[in-house]
Amino acid sequence: MSIDRAAYSDPATFDAELARIFSDRMCVGSVYDLPAVNDYLSLLVGNRAITVRHTPDGVRAINNVCLHRNALIDPPGSGNRAFRCNYHGWSYRSDGTLEHAPLAEEAAICERQLIRYTVAESNGIYYVGLGATPDVSDTRIAFDKLRMTLAEPFGRGTLDHACNWKLLVENVMEGYHLSYVHKETFVQAGFTSTANYHHEMEGSVSWSTMTPRQGHGNDRSSQYRRISQDAGHYYNHAFVFPNLFLANSNGLIGFMSYLYPVSTSHTRLEWALFELPALTALAPSIREHFRNDALSFANATLLEDKALVESCQRGISSVGTACQFQPNESRIRHFHLMYQESMSATSR
Repeated sequence: MSIDRAAYSDPATFDAELARIFSDRMCVGSVYDLPAVNDYLSLLVGNRAITVRHTPDGVRAINNVCLHRNALIDPPGSGNRAFRCNYHGWSYRSDGTLEHAPLAEEAAICERQLIRYTVAESNGIYYVGLGATPDVSDTRIAFDKLRMTLAEPFGRGTLDHACNWKLLVENVMEGYHLSYVHKETFVQAGFTSTANYHHEMEGSVSWSTMTPRQGHGNDRSSQYRRISQDAGHYYNHAFVFPNLFLANSNGLIGFMSYLYPVSTSHTRLEWALFELPALTALAPSIREHFRNDALSFANATLLEDKALVESCQRGISSVGTACQFQPNESRIRHFHLMYQESMSATSR
């Protein structure tokens, strides 16, 4: 049974998703986003403003609303700065305790502690939980299945989508749409809607392997192996519920992205590209060629998908019928199962 189409535009459902799904754990970035003390990631998830900061005491997640007049302390996005509100200069310690309130009267300060959230790390990925420390053990499954490790990004970006977060997840979990949406990207790279597609699921992780269909002149495996014996012609993809995506392109380029839901019809996607060991071992000119190609590919593909998921949002918010998923969209069914189990759980 698929998700009720009304759940893609209903504000009450969105609030329940934040409470039941994203409160358990939510990917918020990687070790390469917060390399130095006072680096921060400031994000808005529904009605929660959260800042994830690299402090002298480790990486911490703290409510990002000043205790004085409710201004955001760290501005949206990322950067490096002291944990101090720009409005009236109220500053905070690494644990969210009020440290200094210039020109304020002590007797007029009743609250001195910002809400803190739990943080967990696995394979270089940070997760935030609004309650208990997130269980992130299954992240290792995704990295192992894709046979890759995280590295410092050579390119990254942010893309806002006028759609519900679930549509963004569903879009990347099948290859059915490649020949129709990605004619200038995936098709040119040898991957079509009839490519060899294999998928598996384990717990909250699903992954797929895609290789060109034999006999269609698209298989460039021998060309990639001439570049590196550790390369090949494939696209491997993994999803870790509820919001992390990983991909391995040909054993040379790694891709990481994560989404966070801003509202029922607004989702932000953060993404990064990084080199895999097989590429870093090659000559600088070859590495530069593949990096530039990957950046062009990622930017073009993400914009192609953006147009379609926003179209789906307009359609699913209108009068219509239930989705008719096909056998080659079984990873979406797995996502729906994970979603329904999380939404029906009572231990919240």
